[in-house]
Amino acid sequence: MSVQWEPGKPGPLWLPSTSRANHRGVGFPSGPNLLWAEHGSCAPVSARSPRPWTNGAERIERLLRPLVGLSLPSLSGPTVRKSRLCLLDALGNMVAASRFPEALAVDRASGPLSHGSATVFGWPGSTAPRRAAFHNAVHLDLLEAQDGHRRAGLHPCEAAIPVALAVGESHGNSVGELLAGIVAGYEVAVRFGEALFPGQTQAGYYPDGTCGPLGGAMAGSRLFGSDLSITERAISTAAFAAPISLVQTMRSPAKPLIAGMAAELGLRAAVWAREGLGGGPESFEPPHGFLEQLSPRPLPRRLERMPRAPWAIDEVYLKPYPGGRHAHAPLDAALRITGARPTDPRTIRSVDVRTYRAALALTGSMPQAGSPLAELTQSTRYVIAAGIRDGALGPERFRPGRRFDPLVLALGRRVRLREDVAATRRYPRTTTAEVTIAFRDGRSMRSTVRHRWGDPERPMTVEEVRAKFLRSVAGRFSVATATRTWDRWWTARPGEPVAALVAELSDAVGSVRRERAVRSGRRSTGRR
Repeated sequence: MSVQWEPGKPGPLWLPSTSRANHRGVGFPSGPNLLWAEHGSCAPVSARSPRPWTNGAERIERLLRPLVGLSLPSLSGPTVRKSRLCLLDALGNMVAASRFPEALAVDRASGPLSHGSATVFGWPGSTAPRRAAFHNAVHLDLLEAQDGHRRAGLHPCEAAIPVALAVGESHGNSVGELLAGIVAGYEVAVRFGEALFPGQTQAGYYPDGTCGPLGGAMAGSRLFGSDLSITERAISTAAFAAPISLVQTMRSPAKPLIAGMAAELGLRAAVWAREGLGGGPESFEPPHGFLEQLSPRPLPRRLERMPRAPWAIDEVYLKPYPGGRHAHAPLDAALRITGARPTDPRTIRSVDVRTYRAALALTGSMPQAGSPLAELTQSTRYVIAAGIRDGALGPERFRPGRRFDPLVLALGRRVRLREDVAATRRYPRTTTAEVTIAFRDGRSMRSTVRHRWGDPERPMTVEEVRAKFLRSVAGRFSVATATRTWDRWWTARPGEPVAALVAELSDAVGSVRRERAVRSGRRSTGRR
């Protein structure tokens, strides 16, 4: 089946297909469904035979046992380096979005920040750890520039890193403990995501909301130094109370709140478990356990990490730009054609994109002027048009004054999306996109990308992640302050306290605010 969207028509979230009832009696698309194709070599759920899972408690114990005492010396150099990259990438994304209108709206809706022992990055002052974890996770999600894992279909950073930072700063942990907690949090979120992928997304559940809290609970428990039984209780509590987030609302203004709720719940679960509160291993016992409720055919064997297998954090991708990940391969191809130079959209007659089916279904719509931020970041058409216009794509494109550039919106309506059946079969092993740009002067140029920039097969270098960080915080820090912040966090010794690093970053934010206030006062005096 070949599906295409014509310019000016919104792309549906689910592809047209035969309908059947899911495991809870609700109709959803089946047949040649996007999610079966999305998992590449994975057969349709109806064609798989689930492996018996008679003891959920034992499975969870086997997953958590090597993570409870995880320490930095037990990790390889590349894994430690990847954890630092993920941490710094997340910090840059948090700071970049912290002053966006959507972030400030969440702040107003949440009430005034009370004084506490944890930091919301990019904001002055401090607040309670759970509140810091919530806001940092919301900011991390806002611009869709966060890392992710293809085979789990989620963003493990969204709960694990905000929780690890909040606990690490307030609980007196070291940098080494912070990084070990992040690795452990990623491991739990990704393993559960893989055990449920693609079934839970096909059933309509958003993995960041369901699996994210479990990763956050693991990160918090590791930094608290909780033993195995307390950690099991924390993970079980997170599973018991995980928010039922819906895929079909992923383009709504409420989407970043899912990340915030996942982080706050993960931290609360870790705290509750230390006080003897929370759920037990029955949260994972079939036939009505966590996995069975979210997927018609879960694969619990994926919870187990094989000996000498890479850690989950080693397999995550990093994004070079904001925007939904499915839009990045087409953008990579388009920027190859334009030489990554700013291009006048009026010189382009049309853009034709052929890519895998999930990309069309999940990011195939075209926003209009006034659309929510999530509709812009989750639109392949908008992301391509904005990238062509700017010669790249950064947080500044999504600021209120630049979001609805008429030239970008007009070019986005001239982008046509079509399925490449071969690319659909290969996904997620490859993330292929073929882009053809027809210029008004008669030229036509084509480029094909098999792996998105930032995927494990085509990873970003340290310098590339650093350049993204500097660009992300450019609106908040001077170049010197941003460079100093990167260098300080990148080279921090394992034994250094997290609170000291955070304090230095908070001082940098405060100095920038004071400098701006002085400049503003000078301008006001000059006007008078």
